[in-house]
Amino acid sequence: MRGQHDGFSEAITASYPKTEIQKCIIHQIRNSTRYVSYKDLKKVTADLKPIYKASTEEAALLELDRFEEVWGTKYPLIIRSWRNNWTELATFFKYPPEI
Repeated sequence: MRGQHDGFSEAITASYPKTEIQKCIIHQIRNSTRYVSYKDLKKVTADLKPIYKASTEEAALLELDRFEEVWGTKYPLIIRSWRNNWTELATFFKYPPEI
């Protein structure tokens, strides 16, 4: 899976070095499920939800580990994509939920 908006983060941080990038979770989910078999789609989608609904980054990483235990062998690209993009997917954990 190619990263969403390849080069976007680099271009923004080159101009605005203090910028914190938050990649879109919806796009990450869509990219994650692009190659999932129809038979697994509902379960994979449901199993991704605890990752992005977690209350802390630590809890989200534990959920990602759990997801990998279940789906990592069958869908390694999903795991790789979430882990490779984690820094920019998890930015929102730095802020209070109200934001």
